Amino acid sequence: MKNLIDLRTLTQLPDELAQRVYTSRLLGGDHSMVMHGGGNTSLKVVEDGEEILYVKGSGSDLGLVETADFAPVRLVPVRRLIELKELGNDAMIAAFRAALKHPHAPRPSIETLLHAVLPFKWVEHTHADAVLAVADTPHGADHLRAALGDAVVIVPYRHSGFELAKCCHQVFTRDATAKTIGMVLLHHGIFAFGNSAAESYGNMIELVGRAEDYLKSHAAWDIPTESRALPPAEIHEFAALRRDISRAAGAPLLLRQTGDPLGLAYARRPDLAEISQQGPATPHHAVFAKRVALLGRDATGFASVYARYLADHAPATPAWLPDPAPRVMFDPEWGLSVAAVNAQYADTAAEIAHHAMEIAWRAQALERYTSLPPREVLAAEIDYGGFELKIRRAAPLSGEVALVAGALARRDEIADLLEQGAAVIGLDEGEQVAALFASPAYLGFSDVKNALSRGIHQFGGIDRLLGGNERLEALCRPLLALSPVTRGH
Repeated sequence: MKNLIDLRTLTQLPDELAQRVYTSRLLGGDHSMVMHGGGNTSLKVVEDGEEILYVKGSGSDLGLVETADFAPVRLVPVRRLIELKELGNDAMIAAFRAALKHPHAPRPSIETLLHAVLPFKWVEHTHADAVLAVADTPHGADHLRAALGDAVVIVPYRHSGFELAKCCHQVFTRDATAKTIGMVLLHHGIFAFGNSAAESYGNMIELVGRAEDYLKSHAAWDIPTESRALPPAEIHEFAALRRDISRAAGAPLLLRQTGDPLGLAYARRPDLAEISQQGPATPHHAVFAKRVALLGRDATGFASVYARYLADHAPATPAWLPDPAPRVMFDPEWGLSVAAVNAQYADTAAEIAHHAMEIAWRAQALERYTSLPPREVLAAEIDYGGFELKIRRAAPLSGEVALVAGALARRDEIADLLEQGAAVIGLDEGEQVAALFASPAYLGFSDVKNALSRGIHQFGGIDRLLGGNERLEALCRPLLALSPVTRGH
């Protein structure tokens, strides 16, 4: 873990908010520190005689933040919320909005209250893989104390929001000393803080580096991967798996074989059935990857078991429930595959799976990988999920795949398909077809073999064919028969 800060660059920035952006991007640019652009950072300043907390807005990517992505909230009314005995998260978020200095500012992070009550000007929060690997074990707190010493206080797991902020405040008030530079939230992540941009960022790097060193000293750092080439899935079998997963989800999903050497090595672990079914490294992983992965190719059987998990652990009157279809699959022949509502979220699911594999592999080597009880995981799925429904309302062809022959002459049709959410495999003569659209939902090929093979390994199948000749139609007919989309082609 390297400290990447350039003090000359830092001191030449125009103000402290610009410094906040700079060090936030350093953290967010390291994928071992954050998941899916997550994590949050903050800065406390005085403006016009009033204390203002600038906290990263909800949903912005920590590695790409701008000054406009930080929400300015009045610190005093927000800090007072910690004095309440109870406060629902909806009411808490409404209080954050009411405390905004500018009404059109980004929505403050759900962890704004936690940032507010920490008595430091600069605060960093990440989901560092190394820290989770140390913590996600039966004796995680003991390992953390051995790795990080008295530099941190350790907080038991609480659901994000008011309950978590209240618990962190109590633990910090009780246990923090002059040596405390951070706080570990079990099964969640790590906070670090300081009185300058360089100190706060440096403390985060120091703590994560200590966790890495601890894993290395216990022979729990190095992860072997498969050196052999990953065999591509047979396209009709892969399309059939996508059909079954989509039927379990109740709507079409894309399916991608990642080709990740780590995924193949993980899929061939002798203890895969144990380690992969413990649950996620942090409950937020389940929002994109479900609580557990599918082992093998029986998506229907997986859905049946997952439906029982939902029924057994859901609250009495849930606002909604996730579907029971898998989003992450491990197969000893195919390695890692991921399913998602669109190509962007396929990237996200693959990223989350990669975090999960590394964390679980190292935790298992350190002692034994463990997760949270199913009810806690489902609470996160319910509270932070639902994005697929919003995507489908805005883009009704999400999860569908179109193969478009004569793509160069059908640019407008392809643009319309992409706008409606479909993934598109373009086919035409010449190299221009590959660069026709710069979108993760588009692939262009100049030959049929690659269009079918590479396109299906990337998107999972074909739901509609536009253009083409009799030969192409004959090649695509068995794939179209495996489409989860019920309307005619």
